[in-house]
Amino acid sequence: AGCDLSIEVPRQQEAPPPLGEGSAAPELPQLLLAEPTVAERPLCAADRFVILACDGVWDVLTDQQACDCVRSALAAENATPTEAAKKLAGEAYAAGSTDNISVVVAAILPYL
Repeated sequence: AGCDLSIEVPRQQEAPPPLGEGSAAPELPQLLLAEPTVAERPLCAADRFVILACDGVWDVLTDQQACDCVRSALAAENATPTEAAKKLAGEAYAAGSTDNISVVVAAILPYL
């Protein structure tokens, strides 16, 4: 014997107009803060790298811990900034970060 399966899908009446057309868009609550913490200072000969990371790193690691992690990763033979970034992301995860973890390490020593 066969099986008869039917699914009724309700139809939408009319799609709302695209944003910017017709009436003004409704005001949405601000769920995310888009204001980064920024530090600015002149580079010097002792500088070796720059770390750009999201709060998934900074919520669980201090600046010094992050620098120590990247410095040790870059000290390994044939190390790359990508490997240092992966190590720092792993350290943040191991430290218990429950936020997203994004890291970029830029080596600047060769360019000074």
